[in-house]
Amino acid sequence: MTVLDVYLNDRKVCRAGVGATGVLDAMISWVKLSGAAADTARRLGQPVEEARLSVGGLRRDAHLSWCDRRLRIGDRVGVVIARAGGVDSPTSERRRERGRTPPVESRATRFLNVDLDVWSSSPLDSLVAAFGRRVTVLHVGREGRRHGAHLELAAQIENPDRLLRRFVDLVNGLPRPARQAWNRARAREFNIGIQAAARPHSFELRLAPDTLTAVASVRARIAMTVYAADADAVTRR
Repeated sequence: MTVLDVYLNDRKVCRAGVGATGVLDAMISWVKLSGAAADTARRLGQPVEEARLSVGGLRRDAHLSWCDRRLRIGDRVGVVIARAGGVDSPTSERRRERGRTPPVESRATRFLNVDLDVWSSSPLDSLVAAFGRRVTVLHVGREGRRHGAHLELAAQIENPDRLLRRFVDLVNGLPRPARQAWNRARAREFNIGIQAAARPHSFELRLAPDTLTAVASVRARIAMTVYAADADAVTRR
C-alpha cells in the first residue's frame, strides 16, 4: 500500500496508511491571533501563536489521526511517499456517518498532553538548552517582569504518569548549573491538558502515588487545564 513516512528533525514521527483506497494527509499549519481573539486565548491559557504538524486520513467510514503536535521555529518536517505492507497504529479513530461530517459532540473528552511551565526572575535559556532535543520548546523568553519557559516532551507518550515520570527523569539528569537554575525558579509546574467534550458524562484522570512523589521530589507542582467543548455543538445535542 502507499504510505506516508513523516519525520520531524530527522526523527521518524509515524508511518501512516489507510490501505488500498482512502485519503492521507500531512499538513503544517500556522496561526497568530490578534485583538479580542488573542485576549480570549490568553484568558483560557491557550497559545496566541502556534504552528502544528498534523497527520491523518480517511479509511472507509473512519477518520484516523497519527499525529497532532506543536512545532517550533527551526523545526524541519520531512514527508516521504513510500510503499509498505504495514503502518503504525493511529492514535485516534473516529467513525463518521455516511454523507455528512461527524458532529463535534461525537468527540469524547480526552487527555491531551503534559506541558512543563517554568517561571523565574532569571533567563531560562540555559536550562532549556540543557534539556536538549528531548523536549519541544513551545516558548522561552521574557514574560512581563519575569522569564518563562514552556516545554513538552519530544517523545509521543499518551500516558500522563509516564509523561510526568519522564520529565522528572530529565530534571534529575540535568547538569549542575542547569539544575541550579531549575531550583532557583519561582515556579515549576507540570500542566495536564484535557479537552472537554459532550461525552462521556464524566471523565476521570488518576495519577499513581509514585508519580506524585516523583514530582514533589523535584519541587514541582501539578496543574490541570481543561479546554471547553464547542458550546454550540453541546447546545445542539
